[in-house]
Amino acid sequence: MKKNILLLPILFFSSLGFSQKKPAEELITRIIVVRHAEKEEDGTKNPSISEAGKARAERLNKTLKEFTIDKLYSTPFARTMQTLQPIASSRNLEINNYHPSDENFAANLLQNEKGKTVIVAGHSNTCPEIVNTLINSSKYKDVDEDDYGKIWIVTFKNDKLSDCILLNY
Repeated sequence: MKKNILLLPILFFSSLGFSQKKPAEELITRIIVVRHAEKEEDGTKNPSISEAGKARAERLNKTLKEFTIDKLYSTPFARTMQTLQPIASSRNLEINNYHPSDENFAANLLQNEKGKTVIVAGHSNTCPEIVNTLINSSKYKDVDEDDYGKIWIVTFKNDKLSDCILLNY
């Protein structure tokens, strides 16, 4: 009988560790928004990226090399697609197009790409708009026309905004 009485507290306290629920695994969604690289000044509405733009696109690929990238999005313009091309080639990913005036794009992105890391290439006026929609704030203004080195990294943990950082590369 004494043995059973001594064993009872041991069993009770050891079972506490097993009855507690394990914390749920965090679902991390990361959306990286970049402005397209330098474009040719050729007078057209759909210019390619310049030599400086090609070098920047390669630099972007190297800058993001440590990230696991699941999907790439670009407007259908040559300059945005060419900015993502080194990443697409090095990781064997296709570039998915979105329309820059699609007001639901950012919200749909959050809904459809949960738990993934995606890169979105846009323009001086669309990148801040996408980021502002994601963070539910009007924090960022249009990027200066001569500034091609902006990267926003917006991170969500379990569908809640965790972090938003703006980098220059």
